[in-house]
Amino acid sequence: MSKTQQPGEGLRPHLFRTFSLLRSFTTGCFRTSQKLGGVSFLLPAVQPSEAANRNHFVSSLVNAMRLLVTNSATGDKRPLRLATHEYIGSPSTVPPYAILSHTWDPASEVTFQELALFSHHVAFSPLSRQAISAILVIFISGLYLLSSYSLGQVPVSMPSAYALIFLSVSYLAINIHSPSGGQVLLKQKQPGYSKIEKTFLLARKHGLQHAWVDTCCIDKTSSAELAEAINSMYAWYARATVCFVYLSDLDPVAAQNNLEEALPKCRWFTRGWTLQELIAPKHVIFFDKAWNERGTKAGLSGLLSNITGIPEELLKGETSLEHYSVARRMSWASRRETTREEDTAYCLLGIFNVNMSLIYGEGMNAFHRLQKVILEETADRSLFVWTDDDDENDGSHKLWSPVLAESPRPFKCAGNVNVTLADSINRNLSIGPRGIQVQVCLIYVPEKIEEDDGNKCILDVFSKIDNVSIGVFIRKVSGGRYVRYKPWKLAKIGEGFSYQPWQDTNTTFVDTVLLATKLPAEFPFFDGFDPILGNRHSALKLRLGPSTPEFSADQCRALPRSHWDMHDNIFFCANQVSKAWCAFFLHGQLADTETTCIPVNLFLACIRWNIKQSFVILGSLEDLEPETRVFLEYQLDKLEFESCRKAETIIMSVFDGKLNGSTTILQTSVVDKSQIPISNDQRALLHAGRAFQTNGPATSSAGWHYRVPSDRERVRVEVSVELVEEEDRNICVNPVTVLDLRLKLLR
Repeated sequence: MSKTQQPGEGLRPHLFRTFSLLRSFTTGCFRTSQKLGGVSFLLPAVQPSEAANRNHFVSSLVNAMRLLVTNSATGDKRPLRLATHEYIGSPSTVPPYAILSHTWDPASEVTFQELALFSHHVAFSPLSRQAISAILVIFISGLYLLSSYSLGQVPVSMPSAYALIFLSVSYLAINIHSPSGGQVLLKQKQPGYSKIEKTFLLARKHGLQHAWVDTCCIDKTSSAELAEAINSMYAWYARATVCFVYLSDLDPVAAQNNLEEALPKCRWFTRGWTLQELIAPKHVIFFDKAWNERGTKAGLSGLLSNITGIPEELLKGETSLEHYSVARRMSWASRRETTREEDTAYCLLGIFNVNMSLIYGEGMNAFHRLQKVILEETADRSLFVWTDDDDENDGSHKLWSPVLAESPRPFKCAGNVNVTLADSINRNLSIGPRGIQVQVCLIYVPEKIEEDDGNKCILDVFSKIDNVSIGVFIRKVSGGRYVRYKPWKLAKIGEGFSYQPWQDTNTTFVDTVLLATKLPAEFPFFDGFDPILGNRHSALKLRLGPSTPEFSADQCRALPRSHWDMHDNIFFCANQVSKAWCAFFLHGQLADTETTCIPVNLFLACIRWNIKQSFVILGSLEDLEPETRVFLEYQLDKLEFESCRKAETIIMSVFDGKLNGSTTILQTSVVDKSQIPISNDQRALLHAGRAFQTNGPATSSAGWHYRVPSDRERVRVEVSVELVEEEDRNICVNPVTVLDLRLKLLR
């Protein structure tokens, strides 16, 4: 020691440097090996330079599952030292395991990162820590006392310093990963760790050496691992040997006295994630908050079915999920909740056997994505069977909604929905940003014209409730695009398994439509929230003139179908620039006597009617051969609404000069009413405004191509059309173009 040095001054820099090096060394050792007291944590440590590769590492794992294991012997009465082991590969590589189902208490649950703290705490008791700390304090005190003396060139304090370094290393090895508030955290998380420990002990009683608990077996700091775990969750529960359900709010006394009354009050039955945890495992055991066994899924199946709405046969394992409609499965989740909005969808992935990416932050859009994925995976269209009870009589802005539900809650009505798959009908499905384009069965119901909003268009979903066929009301808002109409109720189509829509008075046909999945907040032609008026720039309807004698319309078909609204019986245009066309095939009868009538088969078209440059084309279908009528109908049905030039060319070429302007003379005959073929189509009606209603698509029927006999009494009918404009704010914000059809008998 130099003369100018104070006692112990030469030793302190060496000690400080030594402690710094030791701490760096021990930290690196623990972060790379992570071995403590014989317990191995098998995930590799992540150095700062490796942090960028962490997500890639986890995402590269295929079918990776992390299970709880322990090095404690079976008869060891000391606290369990739990760790996790990751199994990678096919499910066959995963050993038998028990699994826990419970409700979370975020304040006390032990995460994957915190599990090591508890193993550390178990391996080294607080008494050991205190003893080592006391010895360390004694040696530090002795060091400062001995550092004042020296013998020759060798300080007496050096041996003591070496001893102090040895004990310091031991102390650091025990406490290097313990946070300053470690004891506080251990106390706070003890209930969660006790739950994990109890699960493992129960697993051992069932002869299992592995267990899985969602709180600590998933590294939730890795988005890739979390996504893989959520998509695999149903399969993990299904492959478990046994599932323990811990009901933290089930009082042992209440459960002992009256389990039927106490069990339904448990919070476990209201959480979204626990639905799959009840259905997936084959063997489920329920425990109260004191870990007393209260029954099994099979033994309590009747009570569980009453609580959850899940069929008892499914709980007993007698049937599988595929036996139940999509809507019915949704109804099981309709009264459940999740903490995160996105989990409303993610917790149902296994119920529908689908997979999807996880995007936390998207809110309820996750449930919309789930429904779209389900539609792509199955031909089951009962997904549209839902009712929004909050919308009933709650203002006009609730009359319309997208075809997809906002959450599982509206499926409360679907607890008894059975489905008949119709894959040949529901083909060619594609989903885009504007909606779902799919081939569907539409049912047109024109009964009760002056009641209940007049005509109805029903989407047949091939589903039944209590043996009654049901559908949903829809409305056309733009070219071939529909929204849900009056979402608070379902349409009853028919009753019985023998119900056949094509033999009913309703008109049923298959068409490709676009079902809207979103509604905009604003519309181009209307200030309020009204997707019907808001998308209509102009409209046209065909009306029977007031001076026309008694006339009954047997059949009326309108083309193009994409812009014909069956509800209001009008053509509409959704923009200001298209040059539109429309055509009517009209079959009817003028009254003659009680037993005779005068058939009228008329073709009427109007070109460029929406831009105030309209002109009318009249023609007699009697001038065409039956096969030519079919050709005309077929060709026009293929044209787009804006293809007015093509439509005009086809019409002119087919009639070949037999067309007239707004007035023409039809040659027909007086025939007996009994000779008019009976059609399967619904009769087209004239309601109070004498406007024509269509009765179906452009397809053939028994009486569609009936030709008037030429050997009967011949008569002439003068046909004229007058274009007028009328205000009708219930149909369109702009004046409606009206084709007034007048018929005059010329004997």
